[in-house]
Amino acid sequence: MRCLPYITFALLAAAGNSPVNAILASGCSNSHYSASDIASALKKCDSANDVLKDNACNFGGAAMAESGGNTCESNGNNFGVLQLTRSNLNGTGISSDQYLNLPMQQQVCIWAQQVGNSNTQGGYQTLANNGNIGGTRVTSGMLMACFQFGPLICKSDIASMQSHGGACPTAGNGGVRATNATLANGSANLDGNNQSICSWGGAIQNKINQAAATCKRGNGGNNGGTECPGSGTTPDGVIPPAPGNAPVQLPPDLA
Repeated sequence: MRCLPYITFALLAAAGNSPVNAILASGCSNSHYSASDIASALKKCDSANDVLKDNACNFGGAAMAESGGNTCESNGNNFGVLQLTRSNLNGTGISSDQYLNLPMQQQVCIWAQQVGNSNTQGGYQTLANNGNIGGTRVTSGMLMACFQFGPLICKSDIASMQSHGGACPTAGNGGVRATNATLANGSANLDGNNQSICSWGGAIQNKINQAAATCKRGNGGNNGGTECPGSGTTPDGVIPPAPGNAPVQLPPDLA
């Protein structure tokens, strides 16, 4: 089934800033991978920091929500299994067609290098280090949605939740959809498809939970916030990243 990625910074159509549905790019191998496959690939990336590796199973679940695990998934502005944005792809010297035709392992490692180590601060840290926001329990899916949306919208969502008893903004209740203008002025608290970290986080959490049975633990059974039940652990748990793991510098296009 065709997936609908909801990454914030590039889910705007070329005209009218309308949401863009993902399609499978032509000429690709159309290769599908499981959440466990993508988690394993992320753990092998030298470009991934400890936060990403410790949450590899969560990101595997997020990939299922974002792309269905298909290396050819694209909406014209986001690409591959983890939907690397065009703005971040531009920094690699690789064209979108070339990226979509790369093996999954290479896609994941480039994603980790270009985006992964940048979004694990700000709102991500706030969620990771708090059990709830305004009374709403923080889940791994919410954390992954925050990461995928990027610092600006995640921060705005958290501020809205803190001001409204833990409720995330919606299109009918104070939500401001991401457009070029609202991203530029910092007012956006929903992505291009009117999703918040709560709503899209729920979709990701479903995929994390579905994948949990096949995701294997590492590091002696204690690998951070990964959703890998066993030894008394349960899905939805978030273990904060170790201090110092998250970078402190955002690239200009994500600042």
